Amino acid sequence: MLAKSDLTSKSRWFLIILNVLIRAYISFYMIIPDCDETFNYWDPLNLLIRKFGKQTWEYSPEYAIRSYAFLTPYYLIDYPFHYLNQFYKFPSYFEFYWIRLIGLNGLTSLSEILLTNSLSENFGAKIGNWYLFLSSINTGMSHAGVALLPSSFAMQMIIFAINKSLNAINSNDSDFKVKNSVKTFFWFGLGGLFGWPFILVLSVPFAFYTLFSSSLNQLWQIGLKSAIKVFGLILVISGIDNLYYKFNHFFFVPLNIVLYNVFGGEGEGPEIFGVEPFSYYVANLLLNFNLIMILGFVGILVNFFIYEYKYKSKILVGIISPLVIWSTIFGIQPHKEERFLYPIYPLIIINASLLINKLFILLNTIRNKLRLPKSITFSIQLLFAISIGLISISRIFNLIENYRAPLTVPTVLAQESNTDLQNVCVGREWYHFPNSFFLPDNYRLRFVKSGFDGLLPGDFLEAAAILDSTSNIPSDMNNKNEFSESKLIDFEQCDYYFDNSQPINENVGEPQMFIDGQVRPDWQLLKCDKLINPDGNHQGIGRLLYIPTILRNHIPNEVVYMDLCVFKKEKR
Repeated sequence: MLAKSDLTSKSRWFLIILNVLIRAYISFYMIIPDCDETFNYWDPLNLLIRKFGKQTWEYSPEYAIRSYAFLTPYYLIDYPFHYLNQFYKFPSYFEFYWIRLIGLNGLTSLSEILLTNSLSENFGAKIGNWYLFLSSINTGMSHAGVALLPSSFAMQMIIFAINKSLNAINSNDSDFKVKNSVKTFFWFGLGGLFGWPFILVLSVPFAFYTLFSSSLNQLWQIGLKSAIKVFGLILVISGIDNLYYKFNHFFFVPLNIVLYNVFGGEGEGPEIFGVEPFSYYVANLLLNFNLIMILGFVGILVNFFIYEYKYKSKILVGIISPLVIWSTIFGIQPHKEERFLYPIYPLIIINASLLINKLFILLNTIRNKLRLPKSITFSIQLLFAISIGLISISRIFNLIENYRAPLTVPTVLAQESNTDLQNVCVGREWYHFPNSFFLPDNYRLRFVKSGFDGLLPGDFLEAAAILDSTSNIPSDMNNKNEFSESKLIDFEQCDYYFDNSQPINENVGEPQMFIDGQVRPDWQLLKCDKLINPDGNHQGIGRLLYIPTILRNHIPNEVVYMDLCVFKKEKR
């Protein structure tokens, strides 16, 4: 028979392989759930790489609340592939998937595996294994880990920070404590300054613990070394952004972000983009985490009390306190978005893993008292893992099944060949277009009139020098989401059109692509794929979970779809 250590090692390797395979799959198939990711990050990155893209007001030097420093690492990751692509001529959207695979999910997978090792060292191998399993299959982690968003980068850096903070807390070796404390503050600083400044608040519990648990010599070393590293980050970030924006005075994007979101004037700030009740986050977490969400938040209340003394500081400072702080701050904010919760996704999973471990220890104790066979405990654990896994994977497949069209349909444009500049237009489906990586070099995304009455992105200036594009102040931009007619072109100027198969709203002047069920005579249909109809009469659980075909006659799962299509204007 295999020893427990051998079984644990084999389980770990199985989980690492599972994690890598799932993250690779997600890189190629997971949806882009937020148009902010498209127009605030993918399109500006396309500008840096391919010298064209859509520009939001946030990138206007007048406001400058988006950082080119954040995009620079992904530009560097893509550069070798982009260089080779000049010779092999892959479709440009291959670069999008390369960045997802290596720069986004590659980093997510690495952070998860390293945190697994740290959890195993600090709490035991079983907790490390539970964390890696639950994180790998988790729906929320599947789209957070592949998103080109500051909140996703912040989440990755938080995972690195937790890894080092657990090593630092209660360490008896002074040098080891100093070394890991400095690394903890560095990862928090990197996530907050390069990514999302609000996550710096999550470092507060560790900062207080360090302050009250360290000697003066340790504090001096930690403070000085951390300050040097953070100051270096500030110089790098400000240097990159000042270079791109061409400012003549000191300019710091993270500060601009805080000033706009926290101290914005009347008619400004995040609330102008909508407000939601607290139940929005509850529903969102239940969809992404199912039972793990409940266990994670129950763990806030009980994990500190059910673990031995030597673990209490690590649980309270490194896991529970940051989760409580973030949940409280963002729970009371009127404007709520799913991505705002990304930084605490790993904390929820760790809390759940700690609680699950204790529940099965309790179950095993009861089994021993009742003198029942060990196979009972093993069977219950296996059934629990399979059940959670099936629900989570089913949710992932469901998202891909119902929302894959925006990633599959535009790929047909790579098969088109035109030497002249081509306008690919979107109207009511503007928020579903993935990004300009799906456009050939001489194709440009344009907007036509629809029912949307907010501020649409404009176009970056296409200049020979990239710094002229990034430093140019565009016209008709505002930070109050006020509509601008200048962002639209006439439908007659369109060469391609991206739209769905639903009836149009004639009152707002949307173009009609289907007439009596047929494509209008001056256009041809290039490609369609199904997309869930937001107004459809869905029944059963098919909108929430993927139901295999063999079971669809037995489980209510009616989902109403529409077609998302690309049309091409007939040349006269």
